[in-house]
Amino acid sequence: MKPFLTLTILVWSIVSFGQKNKDYLVSYLDTISGTELVGFKTISGKIAIKAKYKSVGYDTGTPEKMYKVALVFSDSGWVYINRKDSVVLQPFIYDNGPDYIEEGLFRYIENGKMGFANKNYEKVIPAMFDFVTFFENGIAEYTLGGYKSIQGEHWSWIGGYDGGYLNKSGQLFYKVTELKNNLRQAWTLDHKHVLLNKQGVVIKIYTK
Repeated sequence: MKPFLTLTILVWSIVSFGQKNKDYLVSYLDTISGTELVGFKTISGKIAIKAKYKSVGYDTGTPEKMYKVALVFSDSGWVYINRKDSVVLQPFIYDNGPDYIEEGLFRYIENGKMGFANKNYEKVIPAMFDFVTFFENGIAEYTLGGYKSIQGEHWSWIGGYDGGYLNKSGQLFYKVTELKNNLRQAWTLDHKHVLLNKQGVVIKIYTK
């Protein structure tokens, strides 16, 4: 399992890499309550978000910049907040940290369900699945129902009353074939037979 610090440094690199403007907030520590809490200030020193978070997604002893979003640990767990201190989304926690971005998307949690967001932290596939894998060659596998089974440091998703596959457009399939020559066949929930490319995009609809 990858160290959380390494992962969160990567997350912050994704958030702030390439930002060249000077419009950002800087994290700060407050220990007045007897507990280290984290907040954010403007570059002029004005408090923009009061210190109330237990941690941020990096070594809090080192000031970090917040351009659009920040990963913070709140009472509901790890969440991304914006500069107005509103929750943007709650990432799915994987490998002791927020889900990795795979093929431009990562998993998030909402009302106990899972969906996908893009690298700009925009929800692009609604949270409607009890469990969903990350995308690989344009396809992810979803499950409805079931439960999380923990075995030591590892866990797996068990059971479920229904499941299938989806592409990055949110189209659902009850069956897909293995990828061959960068193509695969699939069948939609309304029984249409289609051909997908390596990105999971429908490029052909077969007719009977």
